[in-house]
Amino acid sequence: MKSLRNLTEPQLAILSVLWERAEAAANDIHKALANQGWARGTLGAMLHRLERQGVLAHRVDGREYLYRVLVTREDVAAAQLDSVRKSLFGGDSAALIRFAVSKSEVREGDAEVLRDMLARRERGES
Repeated sequence: MKSLRNLTEPQLAILSVLWERAEAAANDIHKALANQGWARGTLGAMLHRLERQGVLAHRVDGREYLYRVLVTREDVAAAQLDSVRKSLFGGDSAALIRFAVSKSEVREGDAEVLRDMLARRERGES
């Protein structure tokens, strides 16, 4: 399977549609992504590439290919975040978190959630 850390924005858009629907025909994916302005052939090529990389699979239903995702959103998010942590922050998780907190909107209660997560991590809990 292709490294999940190198997926492009268009590929992630396709995966998002399929995570929402579990399974969809290329035509349905094209309609869902109409705002992207892709030609049907472009979408077909991307679907084929994702399938070749082991990220998608299809089954035939009449004259249609119905696509489904073989990876979870969490798997992709973890791989992408790990890539950013390594490439932009030298593998320093604390630097990544400091950056995220400084550049993102922090809502009421977020600090407590982070403290709880860190405390559980220190105790060896998941």
